[in-house]
Amino acid sequence: MSGRSAWKGVGGLKVWKHLQTRYARIAISAGLIVFLLTRLNLARTLHAMVSARWDWLAVSLVTFALSLVLGNVQWMMLLARQGIALRFTRALSFYFVGAFFNNFLPANLGGDVVRVYDVYRDSSKPDQAIAATATDRLFGMIALALLAVPAGALVALRYQKLGLERDFGLASLGLVLAFVAILTLACLVLFSRKLARLLRNLLRPFMIRGLHDRFKRIYEAFHLYSRAGGTLLAVLAVSLVVQALRTVVHYEIAKAMGLDIPVIYFFLFVPVIAIFIALPISIGGLGVREGLGIFFFCKAVPGLTSEQAFTMGFLAYVVGVAVSLAGGAIYLARGLAPAQIEREFQSGRLEDGVGRQS
Repeated sequence: MSGRSAWKGVGGLKVWKHLQTRYARIAISAGLIVFLLTRLNLARTLHAMVSARWDWLAVSLVTFALSLVLGNVQWMMLLARQGIALRFTRALSFYFVGAFFNNFLPANLGGDVVRVYDVYRDSSKPDQAIAATATDRLFGMIALALLAVPAGALVALRYQKLGLERDFGLASLGLVLAFVAILTLACLVLFSRKLARLLRNLLRPFMIRGLHDRFKRIYEAFHLYSRAGGTLLAVLAVSLVVQALRTVVHYEIAKAMGLDIPVIYFFLFVPVIAIFIALPISIGGLGVREGLGIFFFCKAVPGLTSEQAFTMGFLAYVVGVAVSLAGGAIYLARGLAPAQIEREFQSGRLEDGVGRQS
């Protein structure tokens, strides 16, 4: 078998695995939604949805759109540090397209992958694009944790006044602190060459040929941020605002439903739910968001029904989808079919480009 034929075979296997993963995520999301709906009163759930106030929903749409605009600013700051300069409007179009893919995942390509691909096609700097986009995601998670820790501590200390069980408050705080520990380890690896070498050596037996050099190039791009303290502080400040806005979206949806839920619960539970949504197990977090929303909010808010908690989470998903449709329109206007990215991986054209030093 020729080298090209062998590559096509490997590429075909990759595409097949992608398809299997995509269908698995669809099945998980559909299964979770069906599971939840069978345990809810459908009439009350539908009433909660259709009775939501449109003025508050409109405010939530604007809030989420603003969070995407500021998220793009955060991403551009990280790209600029890697020597990638994009016009604001062009970068914003990439960011909205990424948001669209995060919600719909056509061809099993997440929004971050599509953003990297767009920057690669625009700048021919794939390793730098990967580093900037992964760091963007990392700082989003750090901001979520920083928002959740104070709320978690307050809930743990005031569980009786808030009407919570002591174990529930402590478990919520423990989950947040565990996530902080994971993020701290990620940052240490990012800034410490010694730890990075240790990780590389541990992973070396599992790396296919050529991946070791790729790992090294991408890490060098990551490590560039260790000498950019001012940029990282600015990115963190913007990221805190971005994540706060996305948390406020859930609060505004609760207001649209006529619910009086203390805002502190949103700043504790929404970041925790977002952590689980980030796991690649569902389509846009559908099913996971609603299930965890029922678990957390119904335990914390007296009188809140499962139907109301489900509707809060589902409407948050609808708001995200509605805003990200602009990214879908931008993507379709380019005339680039979703499967084209996979075909470029399969043919080796993108991989050849990724392997170049820029």
